Amino acid sequence: MNFWKLAKKNGSLNEAYEVEVVRLIRQRYTINQELAILRQRDTKPEEFAEYSAFAERCKSEVKSEIGGEKN
Repeated sequence: MNFWKLAKKNGSLNEAYEVEVVRLIRQRYTINQELAILRQRDTKPEEFAEYSAFAERCKSEVKSEIGGEKN
């Protein structure tokens, strides 16, 4: 049984999804960098857009890994 199916079976799929998305985001952004980008979203919209697009790609990648297991 793969990790995602096991997580679904034991009721921790959403938590495992969130942990994996954050892990991928942390490969590029530290928590301090992320907070700075979020604080400056109105003054640095290009930087925020780049961060946001990256975060969405991370979410899509994890959803793809799950293979439809996430509701």
